[in-house]
Formats: sequence, structure tokens, C-alpha cells
Amino acid sequence: MSAKERPIMAITMGDAAGVGPEVIVKALLVEQVFAVCRPLVIGDGGVVRKAIELVKAPLRVRSVVAPAEARGAFGSLDLLDLHNLDEVVPGRLSAACGKAAMEYVAKGAELQGGEVAALVTAPINKEASKLAGYGDVGHLEFLARLTGATEYATMLVSGSLRVVHLTTHYALKEACNLVTRERILGKVKLTHESFTRWGIKYPRIAVAALNPHAGEGGMLGSEEIDEIEPAIREAEGLGIDAQGPLPADSVFNRALGGEFDVVLAMYHDQGHIPIKVHGFEKSVSVALGLPFVRTSVDHGTAFDIAWKGVADAQSLVEAIKMAVSLSSGTGLIDT
Repeated sequence: MSAKERPIMAITMGDAAGVGPEVIVKALLVEQVFAVCRPLVIGDGGVVRKAIELVKAPLRVRSVVAPAEARGAFGSLDLLDLHNLDEVVPGRLSAACGKAAMEYVAKGAELQGGEVAALVTAPINKEASKLAGYGDVGHLEFLARLTGATEYATMLVSGSLRVVHLTTHYALKEACNLVTRERILGKVKLTHESFTRWGIKYPRIAVAALNPHAGEGGMLGSEEIDEIEPAIREAEGLGIDAQGPLPADSVFNRALGGEFDVVLAMYHDQGHIPIKVHGFEKSVSVALGLPFVRTSVDHGTAFDIAWKGVADAQSLVEAIKMAVSLSSGTGLIDT
């Protein structure tokens, strides 16, 4: 595949005080990444060069001013330098780092729809972005606000296990109150539309229950009867293959066994735990509902190990490969 045939993937640096710069450098030491795309890092040149020194990477930084200049040559790192950081203290919350990280994401979103085929994001720190004045809970909420997306969701992928989340960053008590017929139907429809667009013609969607044993006929909670089941029946009436509510303690094993293409989880930990137990290192986050493909690592800024040279880049490598697959129309693949 020639350089021009390989799609450009915009990769945002994330919070500079975390592991983002290090995992980006390490991911760009993987030749397979360059075989499928032209990586374009959006970040700060000084920070990127320090990360290269940290891991003693044989990479040459090549600054560009426009995405079309990205060559994607193995051994070099094409960088769109925003020059927006000075001093960075590893592992420390910083409004400056939070602001810079959000500026990388905004720039990456701005470039979509032209020469850039997809957006891949390294982790931001929600507390740091809040210190910088951003009220968005995370990447997806920020991107939804920028693009005007109204129905969106986070999907985690690890191998053949795919989990969409009804809610993500809410306190558990609040998340339970958000298990409503309207919200469930919206996420089921969004999941169906996304999977059909990615080449799975008749996606089989398992909808997890909220309560133990799917509520035991109302003995252990009424959400299954009042909210989840009516949403599933309505989805079925639209021609969507939605099944449930199914007990969460068995539905993920059933999905791994091939019964379902994706599981809709009711809250953050219900969906995150099985993904991370199944294959944390290779897990990837995929945004549903945005007008462009966006994938991300499935880990945080990891301040405790930041700038120590020990961060694992596998999740970022898989996120890049997934972004290439989805944006090129080759479909949803196992990572």
C-alpha cells in the first residue's frame, strides 16, 4: 500500500502529565501501525521529544502544518505541534495540561471529514480538564458537544466481546435512575445502526438486566419489568434483534460464546469489568453516534506510573488498528 493509499489517523497526545506521550511514542515503534495508516500526532513538540528521550526511541520528529504533509514513514513521528505547554510535572494534576489536552482533541475533531480519516485519543484527566474550566465529563461528551451529536454511547471492545454502555460516568445511584425505557431504546437503536453501518447486517443485541437475576419477576427490583423489557419489545417492533433483559452474571459469557454480537450494559462497571477481565491490555473504546470514527485507549492517565518508561502501548496500537478498520469500511474486526 502506497503512502497516499494509507489513511491519516489523527492521534491526540492526551494529558501530558500522564502516560499519553509515552504510549504514543511506543505505539509508533510498531511497524504494523505504519503498514495500515499514516499516524499524525497532535500535541506539543517539547513533550513529545522528552517522551522519545525517556524510552530511548529511534524516532525523528517531523513537524507538519497540515495533515496532507504526513508521510507516515516508519522511524519518524509526524507532529502537528500546537506549542501549548511549557513545564510539565509528571503525575501531577495541572490546569495547563488539562487545557492543552482538550485543545488537542478539539483540533483533532476540527480536522475530521477532510484528509484525516479518524480520530484516536490518548487519555485525558477529567479533574485536570475541570481545573481548566471544561465542564464535560470526558472525551465523548466534549466531542458530542462540539459536533452537536445528541444520541451517543461508549462501546468497549476486547477481542470478540463488545459492550455498549447505557450510562458511563455517573454515580451508581444516579445511573440506576437513568435506566429508563426511552434511554434504553435510544441506545439499542444507535447500536443497531452503528453495527449495520460497520457491516454486521443483522446485529444480535443482548440487553443486560440491572438487578440480580433480572429482578426475579419483580422481587429484586422492578426496572426490568417497568423500563427494560418494554424498550426491548419496542425495538423488536422496529425490526431490531434485541434480547433480554438477561442476567448480567451470565450474559457476557454467552456473548463470548457467540450468541450475541454486542451487549448493552446498564452502567459503567457492569460493562467495564468483563471487558477488562477478558483482555485489559488489548481493550479499546469506540464512540458511537459521532459524525466520524473515534477510538481511544481503554485506560486512564495512570499518573502513578507516568514518565517512568513502564507504560504499555498495546491498547493504543489496537485503537489505531480499530480506527483504520472502521474508517476504511472493512468492518468491525476483533482487536
